[in-house]
Amino acid sequence: MKKNKEYLWIDKNKKAISCDESNKILNENFYEVINIIQNSFDDAILMGCDEGDFKKKVKVLIDELKFSIGK
Repeated sequence: MKKNKEYLWIDKNKKAISCDESNKILNENFYEVINIIQNSFDDAILMGCDEGDFKKKVKVLIDELKFSIGK
């Protein structure tokens, strides 16, 4: 993924988030996630892991995410 790409973020009401600072933070966070996953994937493959197995585990992780603040 190209880091210079900016994503359009959608709120709970399916409307675009218009706050520039919120979009900046969301994009920065997203690129941190991309970098961590890419580095982890590269390490896993170099250590002999199956690509499909790694991707399956990441997909399960994403599917199981829950909001955690204030709990």
